[in-house]
Amino acid sequence: MTVLRLAVLCRSLEPIRFGGTATAWFARQVERREDFKADVIDLQTTPLPELPGRIDQADAIVVVAPEYNHAYPGDLKTAIDAVREPWAAKPVAFLTYGGRSRGLRAAEQLRLVFAELHAVAIREGLGFHDVPGTFADGEPIEPGTNQAAGALLDRLAWWARALREARAVTPYEL
Repeated sequence: MTVLRLAVLCRSLEPIRFGGTATAWFARQVERREDFKADVIDLQTTPLPELPGRIDQADAIVVVAPEYNHAYPGDLKTAIDAVREPWAAKPVAFLTYGGRSRGLRAAEQLRLVFAELHAVAIREGLGFHDVPGTFADGEPIEPGTNQAAGALLDRLAWWARALREARAVTPYEL
C-alpha cells in the first residue's frame, strides 16, 4: 500500500496556543498509522509562496482552525487563497475549536470555501470546546476523542485513495 501524504494546516504551533496543542495531538494520531505520513504546515513560520507546492504534494488535507466571531480567521483565508489550484480534487477535513459550538461555524464556512476550490470536504470532523479545559498533558480529556480521530482518518484515507486514483486516470481540470 502506498502511503498517503497528509498536509495538516494550522495557524500556529506555539505551545501556549490551543491550536498548537490540538495539532500536536492530531499529528501523534497520524503517526500511529501506517497509511499516512503527515506534513505539518505552520502558517506562522511557512512562507506563503511555499504553500502551493506542499498542498500539491498532499493526497489529503486537515485544516486546524479556531472559530472567531462565528467564522474562521482572515490569515487562514489568505493562506487558502494563496494556494488556489492545488486544492482541486483533494479531500479536506476540519479540526476546529472555540466556544460552545466547538468551532462548528468555522468548519461550515470553510466547507463553502473549499467547495468553490473544487476540494471535497468530508463529513467527519473534530471539534473542541472550552479550550482551556479540553486537554490535559497534551491529550484530550473527553472520552472517545481518539476513536473519533481514527474514524476521521479512516474516511479521509478512503477519499484520498479514490481521488488520487481518479486524478491519475483523468487529471482534474479547472
